[in-house]
Amino acid sequence: MMLRNVMVLLIAVSLASCGAKKNVATTENTTVATEIKEVETGTNPTIAYKSLGNGVASIQLELFENDLFIFELTSIPQPEDGGDAIKISEKGTFTSEGNLKTLKFRNPKFSLSALFDATYGGSNEFKVIDDRTVRINTDKKTIMIWGVACERL
Repeated sequence: MMLRNVMVLLIAVSLASCGAKKNVATTENTTVATEIKEVETGTNPTIAYKSLGNGVASIQLELFENDLFIFELTSIPQPEDGGDAIKISEKGTFTSEGNLKTLKFRNPKFSLSALFDATYGGSNEFKVIDDRTVRINTDKKTIMIWGVACERL
């Protein structure tokens, strides 16, 4: 348990030092700037994952029918840290190959490898492709993001 807390703390410090502190945006009627035009994500995601109760973070990933997604993470500050909550709200596009969805983050200011850590998730849950791209298996009922179990809604 102590090792897990140390790992979570190291990841949190890593994310914070990468400029990950941003305001969390609501998903309702949020617009995402694409390279061509503004596209409304809508209010009804086709696939959504949300973190289960935990003492680490609140996490939500929503994929919309127009191939856009929203990822939100708000950490729960630990008493021994004395730090502020880490808040991430990122948008991007995705492509589908059956149950595999390849998420392309627009300009992440955090490490995808830290969020989608192979230590916590198996190779059949997700794979980090590069610093902006991760592939997730939406056939899975639960995936681990930042060491937190996120259940498909």
